[in-house]
Amino acid sequence: MASPAAPGQLLPLYVVVLNWNLPADTIACLHSLQAAALPEVHLLAVDNGSTDDSLHQIRHHFADQIELVALPENRGFAGGMNAGIEAALRAGAGSILLLNNDTVVEPTMLSTLLGAAQQRPQAGILGPAIYYYDAPERLWQIGARQHPHFPVPVNLNLRTIRRTGEQPLSADYVTGCAMLVRREVFEQVGLLDPTYVMYFEDADFCQRVRKAGYQIWCVPAARMWHRVSLSANKVKPASRYAFAWGRGRFYRHYPHGRSPTLTLTYLLLSTAMKAGGDLLRGDWQPALWLWRGTLDGYRLRPLRGPVLGATHE
Repeated sequence: MASPAAPGQLLPLYVVVLNWNLPADTIACLHSLQAAALPEVHLLAVDNGSTDDSLHQIRHHFADQIELVALPENRGFAGGMNAGIEAALRAGAGSILLLNNDTVVEPTMLSTLLGAAQQRPQAGILGPAIYYYDAPERLWQIGARQHPHFPVPVNLNLRTIRRTGEQPLSADYVTGCAMLVRREVFEQVGLLDPTYVMYFEDADFCQRVRKAGYQIWCVPAARMWHRVSLSANKVKPASRYAFAWGRGRFYRHYPHGRSPTLTLTYLLLSTAMKAGGDLLRGDWQPALWLWRGTLDGYRLRPLRGPVLGATHE
């Protein structure tokens, strides 16, 4: 086992990419990371109990160029990522980049994130600007800030980026689709909460990291692209349930805005609007699971159904 990096040291950097039955996406993601060609950067792919030929394809394309962790079962996003985090920490990582497999990164993204982290010793988490793969100039997500009066965080947007000239921005949340985390953060606050399975584990982690005294930063000059669907109609009932469950549980633990009552009111109204849209399209099943997820999560009931896939969103 390698020696742990010294406190505050960012290198070596380990990039953890989680795969579940999507070898083509994972291979494209890993190839884009290899294009960065940085020293002391190690690629670590975790296969989350795939039932296809993912392991064979990844080994065929990369041989010994990357480290591959094969899990015997699907542990969900949080559980799968935790296996990769643990492997990276054992190998002596100074920092770890958690990255969705259905993404591709700009060649300079890793160096830009590392540079921003080097200049900000109190930054526990840093996130890049993430754009839609099918609409490369359309921002998907970069980060969000809590507002003293709003029941949910307010997303940063392209106007904010343009106004600040792509300078790093402080935030309260960045998405688990891509987050650079210092080693000492994991050592102090722990790993992702596997109870969430695949949604809002990143928001929960950000809350814990900030409570431990670390800062969170968005780095607009670090760019990547996410193969997220542009159509909300493609969301499956099981994923809709998992999202609603995670959201309900998260806001029960961490109410935002003026009061928990306001947060709950927002959750119920938001659920009613989305479910109403499903019903107008004749999709009663997603509407049903959306309500079940919201109520189960807010009441802190166990997650129903099988463990879901590996992709964060």
